[in-house]
Amino acid sequence: MSNIREELINAVFSRADASIDHNIYVNFHEQYEFCEQFILADESLTEEEKTEAIRKNNKYYDRDKIIYNEEARRVCENCNQKCLATLYSEYCVRNYLKSNFSNWTY
Repeated sequence: MSNIREELINAVFSRADASIDHNIYVNFHEQYEFCEQFILADESLTEEEKTEAIRKNNKYYDRDKIIYNEEARRVCENCNQKCLATLYSEYCVRNYLKSNFSNWTY
């Protein structure tokens, strides 16, 4: 059974976001790294909660990389397309949705 305190993780994200000096961390890549270091340094989180917070931070980072179409691309091991996200391939997701479109219901 997991004892992850979501409200505490959200509070750490809020503190990290409020702590970003946008004159120093000017792009979202630098801000992502700052948040990761902030999470790792936070003593109120357990190791399991830090792992979950880092996972969420990576998810937000992937979202931003796709939105801004920035960052080095990697080759997906499933579809062999160059993609931006590290946790998934935006092309694999798109292909999955296309192939199952006929099964969608209202």
